[in-house]
Amino acid sequence: MTKKITISLPDELADEAQASGNASAYIAAALRERRRIQGDLAIMADLWGPGWQDGISDDDSARAARLVTGDAKADAA
Repeated sequence: MTKKITISLPDELADEAQASGNASAYIAAALRERRRIQGDLAIMADLWGPGWQDGISDDDSARAARLVTGDAKADAA
Protein backbone atom coordinates (compact mmCIF):
# COMPACT_ATOMS: atom_id res chain seq x y z
CA MET A 1 0.00 0.00 0.00
CA THR A 2 1.22 3.51 -0.72
CA LYS A 3 0.07 6.92 0.38
CA LYS A 4 0.53 10.08 -1.64
CA ILE A 5 1.87 13.05 0.33
CA THR A 6 3.19 16.48 -0.57
CA ILE A 7 6.50 17.60 0.92
CA SER A 8 8.73 20.64 0.64
CA LEU A 9 12.49 20.22 0.39
CA PRO A 10 15.38 22.66 0.17
CA ASP A 11 16.30 23.30 -3.47
CA GLU A 12 19.48 21.19 -3.47
CA LEU A 13 17.69 18.18 -1.95
CA ALA A 14 14.72 18.52 -4.31
CA ASP A 15 17.12 18.68 -7.28
CA GLU A 16 18.91 15.55 -6.06
CA ALA A 17 15.65 13.64 -5.59
CA GLN A 18 14.36 14.68 -9.02
CA ALA A 19 17.67 13.80 -10.69
CA SER A 20 17.32 10.25 -9.39
CA GLY A 21 14.59 9.60 -11.94
CA ASN A 22 12.11 8.42 -9.30
CA ALA A 23 11.84 10.92 -6.47
CA SER A 24 9.37 8.79 -4.51
CA ALA A 25 11.63 5.73 -4.52
CA TYR A 26 14.67 7.90 -3.71
CA ILE A 27 12.99 9.46 -0.68
CA ALA A 28 11.59 6.10 0.48
CA ALA A 29 15.10 4.59 0.31
CA ALA A 30 16.51 7.53 2.30
CA LEU A 31 13.85 7.11 5.00
CA ARG A 32 14.47 3.36 5.18
CA GLU A 33 18.22 3.98 5.50
CA ARG A 34 17.60 6.48 8.31
CA ARG A 35 15.40 3.91 10.08
CA ARG A 36 18.14 1.27 9.68
CA ILE A 37 20.80 3.60 11.07
CA GLN A 38 18.63 4.52 14.06
CA GLY A 39 18.07 0.82 14.74
CA ASP A 40 21.81 0.14 14.53
CA LEU A 41 22.54 3.01 16.93
CA ALA A 42 19.96 1.63 19.37
CA ILE A 43 21.62 -1.81 19.20
CA MET A 44 25.03 -0.28 19.94
CA ALA A 45 23.58 1.67 22.88
CA ASP A 46 22.10 -1.59 24.22
CA LEU A 47 25.45 -3.35 23.84
CA TRP A 48 27.79 -0.65 25.15
CA GLY A 49 25.50 1.64 27.12
CA PRO A 50 24.54 5.27 26.73
CA GLY A 51 27.32 7.56 25.63
CA TRP A 52 29.20 4.78 23.79
CA GLN A 53 29.92 7.18 20.92
CA ASP A 54 31.58 9.80 23.15
CA GLY A 55 35.02 8.23 22.64
CA ILE A 56 34.85 8.38 18.83
CA SER A 57 37.23 11.00 17.47
CA ASP A 58 36.40 13.40 14.65
CA ASP A 59 39.01 11.60 12.53
CA ASP A 60 37.26 8.27 13.12
CA SER A 61 33.90 9.81 12.22
CA ALA A 62 35.34 11.31 9.02
CA ARG A 63 36.92 7.96 8.08
CA ALA A 64 33.60 6.16 8.63
CA ALA A 65 31.83 8.73 6.45
CA ARG A 66 34.38 8.16 3.68
CA LEU A 67 33.86 4.40 3.93
CA VAL A 68 30.09 4.83 3.61
CA THR A 69 30.43 7.05 0.54
CA GLY A 70 32.93 4.71 -1.09
CA ASP A 71 35.95 7.00 -0.84
CA ALA A 72 38.03 4.49 1.14
CA LYS A 73 41.05 4.88 -1.18
CA ALA A 74 42.17 7.85 0.89
CA ASP A 75 42.47 5.55 3.92
CA ALA A 76 44.29 2.73 2.12
CA ALA A 77 47.58 4.62 1.94
